[in-house]
Formats: sequence, structure tokens, C-alpha cells
Amino acid sequence: MKLIKHMIFVDIHDNKKLLINSLTGTMDEIDAPIYETLSKWQACEEIITENDLEAELLSNLQSRGYLVNNTEEEIAKKNEILKVLRNEHVKRQKEQRTITFVMTYDCNFRCPYCFEGDANLKKEVITPEQIDAALKLAGEGVQDICIFGGEPLLPKNRSALEHLFNKASDKTYQIFTNGYYLTEFLDLILSVNISQVLVTLDGDEESHNSRRVLANGKPTFKKIMDGVEKCLESGINIRIRMNLDKSNCEEGINLREKLLDRFSGYKDNLSFELTTLLGDSYDERSDIMTEIYHSDIKYSSVDRERINNFITKKNSILDHLVYGRDINPLYSYCYAHVDGMVFDPYGDIYPCLGCVGEDRFTIGKYHPLIEFKENSIRNRNIEKIPECRDCIYSLLCGGGCPLKLDGDGDFFRPVCYSVKTLLHKQLPLFYKKMEESMKKTEEAVNSAD
Repeated sequence: MKLIKHMIFVDIHDNKKLLINSLTGTMDEIDAPIYETLSKWQACEEIITENDLEAELLSNLQSRGYLVNNTEEEIAKKNEILKVLRNEHVKRQKEQRTITFVMTYDCNFRCPYCFEGDANLKKEVITPEQIDAALKLAGEGVQDICIFGGEPLLPKNRSALEHLFNKASDKTYQIFTNGYYLTEFLDLILSVNISQVLVTLDGDEESHNSRRVLANGKPTFKKIMDGVEKCLESGINIRIRMNLDKSNCEEGINLREKLLDRFSGYKDNLSFELTTLLGDSYDERSDIMTEIYHSDIKYSSVDRERINNFITKKNSILDHLVYGRDINPLYSYCYAHVDGMVFDPYGDIYPCLGCVGEDRFTIGKYHPLIEFKENSIRNRNIEKIPECRDCIYSLLCGGGCPLKLDGDGDFFRPVCYSVKTLLHKQLPLFYKKMEESMKKTEEAVNSAD
């Protein structure tokens, strides 16, 4: 027997390491002596134990999937995993369960960090003909429809939304909105099955009004809050989204606590998504996410998902630590790139919400003619990226987020720094916070006794 190649060691603290099996998704805490033994065995084609402790370690490693008879067996195991993932990938693409409509790129806000650029340049509203063409292309497998912008709930978009809701009345809808016209659109929202409405707040009233302002410069906080309250009173699920950076991180976390208290009667209908700005560096985003996690740790694992849905989104490693769920292998970085398509008012199709409006990310056209690009994010996976085929990280990162690639047009390249930064910088910080929280809980229980 020999150790598998797909072992990743992560330094935690106090001579502790995490051992991750990137084939099976198992994760184990080890100490320095065990690490020294494993380092010695990594060079062995046939492991021979020298004492009872080593024999016990070898047995535990075998039960956790860290051992194979030979290299060929490990290759076969990975190929079997890839086969399952590939079939699921193809199935999800064919079923096309989720689609998104960018109703318009126009917006009544002028947020300084908006990644979609100048709304003044793109004011067209998606037409009924385009909606019909998109629904036809997506097919009968569609279950969920996301409404996006610009700002989708603008008065000029109402007739297009009415057409969509009438045309696909049996679907479940999710709406991303700045929340300014929630009250005016409440009747229309209540006319269909809504899973949730996502509304963005960027801190307390003063900070929010300095960042999320109307095009005419007027404040927006109070009107948004009135709309949120009316939606909650009507039984609509609201998710408050916060775009946080170093300047408003603490304030955003505090605002969440205030809203939880203010709307305590609507606990089952209110959730949160605290995230970082796309334009920030990965290090800055890691620091902010760690601070957010530190504020979340006081909640139970059941409440934590409602308190902040974003903390583990698209990240099964953190998901495992925070909620205890399995670490699932990835064939593609994000399933939004697999079973979702985003249709905009100019006939373009995008792979996800994070890149709408940027021409280089289009995956094809749906109107007036249908065409798809071969070299696109939708066709990207770890088998098509040469560097990923033999990489021990690939099943954990799915090739990394392609939105971080530069603009030379080749999407079949890896983005490696994100998973390595996550594992070797962010994960130790999260793990430490988790241990500190567990220790405090244990001390509180002991003192109570």
C-alpha cells in the first residue's frame, strides 16, 4: 500500500495541520509526529510500519481513503469520479433548470462600485419577443427564473415583467432589486410564486445613502426599508444583501443585528447575505470574510445559514467547517455556469450574474438568431483545462473562477491563487475562530455546572 498523491496539508496553528483528501473530500486534523510519518511515507512505494502506533495510523489512513495499492489505482479512482461529475454536468446543461432575465441595464441608482458600468449607455428594456425566444431556447426543464438588472423594478419595465409572469406563470421567481420601488411593485410580486426578493443595504442610513444614491443624488434608505417591511408583512421572503469593504464592514454587521431585532416577528421570512465587493483584492476579501465569520460564530449552525448565506456559497470546504456538510468534488467552478443562462436586452447570453454587460464573457446569442461560442465559460471544466487534469487541487476548486481571467479570450485556463489562498490563508483563520468559539462554549457549560 502507498499514500495517494491527492493529499493536501494545511498549517493550522500550534503544530497542528489539516490533512485533506481531495479525492474523497475527507478532512482530518493531525499533529506534528503524524505529519512527519506521512512525509516519510510519501516517498514509499510500499509502506512498511515499524511499530504498533504506525500500524494503527496506517489502518486509520486506509479507512479514510488515503491509501491505494499503486498509482494506477489512484488514477482509476479519479477517472471514476470525473465520469460521475461529467455525466451530472451534461445532465444539468440539458435540463437547464435556472435562467435569468436582465430586464434592463438601466438603473435609478448610481452606486460608485457598480460593476456593470454606466447605466446611461444601455437603457433598452427586454422585449416580449426576446422573452419568448429565451423561454423557448431554455426549454421545458426550467424551474426557476431570476429577475436581474440594472434595476429590474423600474416603472418602465412593468409591462415586460407582466408579459414574463403571464408567459411563465408556473415558475418560481427570485428578484434582485435595489428595493426602491418595492411598494409600487408589490401587487405584481404577489401575483407569482416568489422564492425570495434580494434587497441591498450597505450599512446604516447615513452610510447607505452615501453609497447607494439615486441618480438625482437623493437618499434611498427610508423608502427601501418601507418596502422591505411591506413585503415581510405580505409574507414575502426577503434576503438583505450587504456589499462590505473595510470602511463599512463593522457597520454592516451591526445593521444586521438591528434588523434582526426590528423584524423579529418575521424570523422565518428574513435572511441575510453579507459579501465583499468584487473589485477588492482577494486578501482584502479574505480578511473581511473572516471578520464576518467571527461575528457569525455565536449563532447555532442552524441559524447561521439564515444569518449569512454567502459565507460558504460555492465553497464546500468552508461549508464543511461551518455546517458540517460533505465536501463535494467540483467539475466546474460554479454550477451557475452549467445549468443557468442569463438573457439580456441586446440578444446576448451570459453564464452568470457576475459578468453581465461585459461582452468578452458572452457565451452566445439568443435573438434574433441563436448561436453559441465554443470557447466560453459554459464549456469550461477541469478536463478541458490542461493544468487541472493532474492537479491535486482541481476537484476542490473546479478550475477557479473564470471571471478572474484576463481578457485574452482563452477561458480554458486555471485560476489557482483563489483556492490556494483559501486553503493556506483563509482556512486556518476560520479554523482558529471555530476552535475559539468551541472553547468558549465548553467553558460556559463547565462554569454553569
